Amino acid sequence: MIDHYVQQVRDCCKCFECASDEQWEESVRVALQDWGDLTCGNWIDDHDINLRVPLSAQCEGCCPKIARVNLPENWVQEDTIKVKVRAWFGLETKEYSVEWVFDEYTHDLMIDLTGVIDCCRSCLKYDLIIDYRVGTDDIPENLCRWFCSIAKVYMQLEESDCAACGSADSVAIVETDGTKDLSATIKYLAIKYFQGVIDEYSLCLLKSLEDWTVVV
Repeated sequence: MIDHYVQQVRDCCKCFECASDEQWEESVRVALQDWGDLTCGNWIDDHDINLRVPLSAQCEGCCPKIARVNLPENWVQEDTIKVKVRAWFGLETKEYSVEWVFDEYTHDLMIDLTGVIDCCRSCLKYDLIIDYRVGTDDIPENLCRWFCSIAKVYMQLEESDCAACGSADSVAIVETDGTKDLSATIKYLAIKYFQGVIDEYSLCLLKSLEDWTVVV
C-alpha cells in the first residue's frame, strides 16, 4: 500500500525526481504517521481501531433498545466493522452477537441491544466491543501541500540535491542542541502553514471529551 501513496505524492510534487525510492518511501511514511498523530488518529493509511464502550442497562419502555456510537474518523471502512456485547458477572464474561447499521452520513453506528440486556440480573455489567479499520486509498487533494512539504523537509535533512525544489514557501529547519530536528520541524510546519487543514480533520477536541479507544 505504501507504494500507492508514494506514487500519488510523486505525481503531486513534480520536482523531486532526483530523490531515491528509499527517500520517497520514508518521507511518505513520516508524513502519514505525523498526520495521524497531529489529528489524534484520523489516519489516511490503514489502521485497526478497537473500542470498548460501557453500557448502562435501559429496561423501561417497549421500544427497541438501540445504542448509538459515533465512529468519528473520516475514512471508516464499513465492511470491516465487527460488533459484540460483552456481559460481565464478576470475573466471568459472556459475549453476544448483535445486529447493527452504520450511517455513512453521520458515521453513527446504531446497535440493536434488544434481547441482550438482562434486566433481571442487576449484577451484570455490559460493554460494547467494536473493531473496525480506517484508511483510504487516495490522499485527499487538499493535503497535497502537506505531503510535499514533509517531502521537502526530509530531502533537506537527507541533503538531497533536489531539496531546494518543492513548495514555494521557505521551510525553516528547526535545530535542537545544534542538531536538525525532523519532529520539531514538522510541528513548526503544522502550526505555521497547515493549522487550518489540520483543524478541519482533527479529532483531538472530540477525543479529549470522550475517547473509548483501546490500545492493543
